[in-house]
Order: sequence, then structure tokens, then C-alpha cells
Amino acid sequence: MPSTRPSSQRSAVSWLESLSPWPEEFGLRRMRALLRELGDPQTRFRSIHVVGSNGKTTTTLMAEAILRGEGIAVGATISPHVGSWEERITVGDFVRAIERVRPAAEHVGATQFEVVIAAAFSEFAEVGVDAAVVEAGLGGRLDATNVIDAPVVVLTNVSLEHTDVLGPTREAIAAEKLAVVTPGATVVLSEPEWEEPARAHGASRVELAQCIDEYRKGLVPLIVPITLIRHYVRVHAIEYLSGQVYLEPHPRELMLRNHV
Repeated sequence: MPSTRPSSQRSAVSWLESLSPWPEEFGLRRMRALLRELGDPQTRFRSIHVVGSNGKTTTTLMAEAILRGEGIAVGATISPHVGSWEERITVGDFVRAIERVRPAAEHVGATQFEVVIAAAFSEFAEVGVDAAVVEAGLGGRLDATNVIDAPVVVLTNVSLEHTDVLGPTREAIAAEKLAVVTPGATVVLSEPEWEEPARAHGASRVELAQCIDEYRKGLVPLIVPITLIRHYVRVHAIEYLSGQVYLEPHPRELMLRNHV
């Protein structure tokens, strides 16, 4: 929800834009210190972590909409934004969140992205969401979002990007992204070659979107793997939130049914 205080909004955005978007050194030390000063708000809700080279924002917002449609109090954080900074936190008050984290952020010397992610976590806790869908920024292992123990991780795809930071091959980049997986997590993939690395990082369950080979051959549109990811996220996200949902095979779709 946009702030109703234009002067505060200008002040918050001006300060945010004055911060460096890139750290002098990649790592999680500043982010963890910042969150400690804020009372570790990221521990007050459950998360779905979305990583990948392309399609992260679409997947993040889709997952948020699905969970909201199921009656779950949910928020999301995305990057980058298109029109305004407020797009990055989908619930609460963006300006209020930035103002809340500013003193601690200045104390630890946080970067622009670290401030936004900390503000998102703080606002999620403030408004009382049950779940947050969190889009990673760059990679995963050293990304500021890698401070949550997400039971569900979605890896949208892997392509050669930011090779100076993430590594020179798709395999190296996938390893960086899958480093967000914590032991016991469910990992949703759209590319089958990452199943073994996902399990090596601790995934207890790997769900692979079907029709990917046909997609690569141009036989089905992009919406098919995205739709399948949507179904898997819906099933597993609700499953870990409620503990009352299970999968039942169906010729056309994945079905959700409640235990009696």
C-alpha cells in the first residue's frame, strides 16, 4: 500500500537511492547484522524462495496470488521494480518499512538491496503475514535473501549471467542458486539437469515440471512449464503451511484435497 505522506516518501526514496546498489564485498555478514538489530523479523513467517536466471518475478507474484487465493495472509518482495520502489514490497507501507530499518541500516553500512530486503521482512512481520514469497537478487549463496530457511525453493531456470560473480558455466551458476536450499526443503525445477545438485544441497523432495523437453523444442508455449511450476508451488506451499494437503494424480491436473 503506497504511503500517504509524499514528503516522507521523497525522503525515504532519496535516501534509498543514495545507497550503493553493490557491496564492496559480497557476503551475508551485513545482512545478518542488520536483521539482528531489527529483531530477526524473517523468523516470524514462512517463506518460498524463488531463484533463477529468468522468470523470477512472474513466478514470485504468481505464487503470492495463488496463496492469497487460498486464504493465506501472504506478501512478496521482488526486484527490480518497473515504475516505483513501492512495487518491491507488495503488502504494508513501503515508506514506513524503509524508515523503520534506516537507523540500523546506517549503523551496519547496508547496501540498497539489503535495505529493501530487510524492510520487506520487517514489514511482513509487522503486518503479520503467514507466508512470504521472496525473489532472490543475484545468484543465491551470497544474496541478501539467503537468510531464510525456506521449506519451498523454486529454481526457474539457469542461463549464463553475471559470470564474473556467479561462475563461467551453467553448472557453477546453478550451484550458486541452489545454495539457498536448506536440508529437508522441497525444490521445484523446470530443468531436469538440476535435480541431482538440488538433492546434494539437501533437498528431500524435488518436483520437476513436465513438458520441458517439448518446450525446448518449441512444441509447447512458455506458459506450460510456468503453469506446472504454479501447480507445484501451490501444492507444496499449502502443504507446508497447513499440513492438510496432499497430491492426487489426475489425467489433466494436480488436485488438492483436504484430509477429513
